[in-house]
Amino acid sequence: MKKKYIISILILVFLSIFSFNFLASYIQNKLISMINSDRLEKYIIIRVDDLLERLSEGKLNEEQINYYSNLFIKIEKKYKPIIENLKKKD
Repeated sequence: MKKKYIISILILVFLSIFSFNFLASYIQNKLISMINSDRLEKYIIIRVDDLLERLSEGKLNEEQINYYSNLFIKIEKKYKPIIENLKKKD
């Protein structure tokens, strides 16, 4: 009688682990295929275009000017070697 319970529990644990691994792999594959899809790329491009259009309308307040100035300075510092390398190639 105890053997049946032990075997049943072991089978249940094994099936649970197998099901979890299968489900995790399925979800991972779906996410990877979604990330690599052209639809997501088009969606991101449309969102960025929309964001840039909204940012270009109206005036910036002092806080926004400071924020974007700091952001551009960080970007410029990070990519300065690349920009200099491109200038040398021209």
